[in-house]
Amino acid sequence: MSTHADIALIREETAQAGERIYERRVQSAVGPANRGQVVAIHIPSQDYFLGDSLLEATDRLREKYPNAVRGEIYPRGVGEQAVIRAHTPRIVKEEDET
Repeated sequence: MSTHADIALIREETAQAGERIYERRVQSAVGPANRGQVVAIHIPSQDYFLGDSLLEATDRLREKYPNAVRGEIYPRGVGEQAVIRAHTPRIVKEEDET
């Protein structure tokens, strides 16, 4: 069973790997005409798939890689900051009301 810390670590590692692939391979291949679209990157193969939405881009990726699992897919906006950011759950302590 995965813990929140494990999931957060997987997300962070995926984001770092995805950004490296985006900067080395994808950014120069997609032009200004693709700005505003979403790219889904398959980390193991470094293949990428464009779409007008997150759903469209990931559906295209899953057509070729139907068994891709958590940590293998990195979506982000073309020319934008990451679409999905890794974050850990927030635990808020309730203050005693005395």
